[in-house]
Amino acid sequence: MRIIPALIGFIILIVAVLGAIGLSGEGEVSTNVPACVPPLACDAGVSHDTLDIPGIAVILEVKAEVSWSQSSAWIGVIENEVPPSCESLPSHLSCDEDELNFVAGGPDSSGSFSWSAEPGSYRFASGSDSTSSSLRTNSISYTWSAGLSSGLMFALFAIGIGLLAWGFKPDVHSK
Repeated sequence: MRIIPALIGFIILIVAVLGAIGLSGEGEVSTNVPACVPPLACDAGVSHDTLDIPGIAVILEVKAEVSWSQSSAWIGVIENEVPPSCESLPSHLSCDEDELNFVAGGPDSSGSFSWSAEPGSYRFASGSDSTSSSLRTNSISYTWSAGLSSGLMFALFAIGIGLLAWGFKPDVHSK
């Protein structure tokens, strides 16, 4: 019996099982929806709170689903950094929507969207496509899940089982 290959195989199988189970999270943030007054720049309300996708997600497939309550509003996801011109208000940051770099969603989205997220910190931005919209709160719900890709998971299972089998195979050279 070879202890080291069997132990490594067992550890790899544990990693594969934990990867198949994956990680998940959910939350809700609120941000204000400023009115859009063309032809002037439209403002976006950006949340103070961040959505943090853990670094371990670099080896995982991460999916995020986002939905919101106001039908005349849009929601977008931006990286944690905001332009220096954003004004910090007690409930949110007020930013020019044209200065925001959207990772997902944005002024062209409505109702909900999903995106394949990468590790990092993100903020939600909210704005309106309506000039009649007054500043009001928009509730944003999100869920995220992360798990090993099926190819990586099956490869880890195969390697783990192979090492376990090799580890438990009798050593014909030992006495």
